[in-house]
Amino acid sequence: MWDKLPNGGIEREIKRHLHKKGYQQGDYQLQNMELIAIERPGWKQIFEFLLITRTPSGERIFQKGLIYDDHRRGSRIQITNSEVEFQRLFQEWSDGMIRRRVSAHEVDATTMRNMLIGVALFALIGFILLLQIPAS
Repeated sequence: MWDKLPNGGIEREIKRHLHKKGYQQGDYQLQNMELIAIERPGWKQIFEFLLITRTPSGERIFQKGLIYDDHRRGSRIQITNSEVEFQRLFQEWSDGMIRRRVSAHEVDATTMRNMLIGVALFALIGFILLLQIPAS
């Protein structure tokens, strides 16, 4: 249900913020915008989103963003490369709010990437150790 709520106004607010920071339409993509916390009666909401930009050489840059929106007072937007900073800010902004629960089967892209890197390193170490065993 959380991801089915309309958020066109929030997306426009993020685009306005990016424009003020010097981004032009077409320089970036917004993806995975999702409501992750809300305070009753619903005036205050926190959304997360993924911002994708490119370096001058064309390499993609992925950043996570948070927008704290209070329909009566305006919004605050923060974009970061750091998962630790993202989580710290989310904990601070969402204090006392109803937070989205993440089910056990949901794994974000960072966690999945870290798991794959771990498995690959484990396999590489195993292979190197096998090469060290003398043939009998």
